[in-house]
Amino acid sequence: MSISFSGVGSGLPIDEWITALVKIKQDKVDALSKDQEALQKKQSTLNTLKSEYNAIKTNTLKFTDSLMGPGSDLFSKVSVSASETSVVTATVTQYATPSSFDLEVSQLASSTKRQSDESDVWRDSSKKLSDLGMTAESGNFEINGATINVTKDMTIDSLIYQINNSSTAGVKASLEKGHLVLKNRDMGDKEITVTGTDIVGDGKNFAQLIGLDNNDAEHYTKGTNAVFKIDGVEKTADTNTLTSDDTGILGLSLELLTTTDTDPDTGDPIPVTIEIERDYDAEAPMTALQEFVDAFNKAITDTDSSTDSGVNSGTQGLLYGENNLVYIRNNLRTLVTSQIPNSGNYKSLADIGITTGAPGMSVDADTTQLVIDKDKFIEAFEKDPASVKALLIGDNTSGSQSDGLMQKMQEALKPAIDTAGGYFKARSDSLTSQISNLSDTIAKKQEQVTLYQEQLTKQFNYMDQQIAKMNQQFSQMQQQLASIGVNVGGSS
Repeated sequence: MSISFSGVGSGLPIDEWITALVKIKQDKVDALSKDQEALQKKQSTLNTLKSEYNAIKTNTLKFTDSLMGPGSDLFSKVSVSASETSVVTATVTQYATPSSFDLEVSQLASSTKRQSDESDVWRDSSKKLSDLGMTAESGNFEINGATINVTKDMTIDSLIYQINNSSTAGVKASLEKGHLVLKNRDMGDKEITVTGTDIVGDGKNFAQLIGLDNNDAEHYTKGTNAVFKIDGVEKTADTNTLTSDDTGILGLSLELLTTTDTDPDTGDPIPVTIEIERDYDAEAPMTALQEFVDAFNKAITDTDSSTDSGVNSGTQGLLYGENNLVYIRNNLRTLVTSQIPNSGNYKSLADIGITTGAPGMSVDADTTQLVIDKDKFIEAFEKDPASVKALLIGDNTSGSQSDGLMQKMQEALKPAIDTAGGYFKARSDSLTSQISNLSDTIAKKQEQVTLYQEQLTKQFNYMDQQIAKMNQQFSQMQQQLASIGVNVGGSS
């Protein structure tokens, strides 16, 4: 509660008068602010619903994307098997085409290996390079073109760390049985080159000093490429992890584990049979349907509460009166209970276990929620998967692609979520304009209230000063009259 003061000169409640007069105008500004707040809440609700209607479309795309090709087919699953899993591990993507072929593996890919002379010094990584005969303070040598810096006080640990952290060298260094061992990180018949020009001890560069430059069988083992045949056609790869580019079969990857066995009688390799199969699979469409139903139910429920008249609930929705939104909502609701013409045996969602009520309830029941009877869906899918697919995304048995429920749902959503002129875009733009205009109006009105308050304060202060001046003059007059014996304001 504010504290008001009377006029200093007049004793009148000037502050209270000013506050009361200003409040009359401020109330009008506050009313505009409340109107603006209501519009902002309405816009926020619209934005939430827009996201929910977009979520419905996103979930329909999981189905209609199946029309783009086998790699996006939601209704089928690709599997692969190998007759001998000790030889190869096979994996496939949805893009793989059903097929069968024979695989023979005659050689696995391996990495090139280079090692130093044997020395007990290499058995202790805390030893210094001077213990290997390095006498120069420092020097360089190269591995696959990467410069490696060495000093006589450097430990073997530090040398290995430097080599392993060089992306250019491309090798992995380790200690094995008294040797420094370098292995190419990549498999295949790739060289490991070591060179050097800096003399670091005994007239040799560091690679020479430790015997790392020797190319004899004891020091150097060249890597190999994988050699294999697919249906008799020989191929090579510098890895045992074969991609589609290596196999020549779209969507197929192979991990070669060992070479294939040979027939003890003929000596011929015994091929491994790889089979790729595509079968209908209920799991993925079941999951996608549940996500679609959840998104649909959320949007419908929130639309109903937002547009509620309040007659029965007692609470009027923020979007009550938005008839276009109600019209769109009703179209979607009607669509999911409608017959969808197609060449299959299932003509409605109810035929595959999706109804507007508890499992088994009639599709005409008075409820807004879609419910999936999962057992009925799986039964319908396993009995006739092609008809489930035709119901949901159409078919082309007549020579042209017909629309299923999901395409029709996308069309029904366009009036709502179209980014160019859909309901949500148009209403949001309109509300944004109204909110902006109100902001300008409120700012101007508030400025007028401030000026009005300043004007009242100035006028009432002037009045107070004049009254104070009159009181002072009257007091002086009383004093003068009293001095000559005239009683002013007294009894006669």
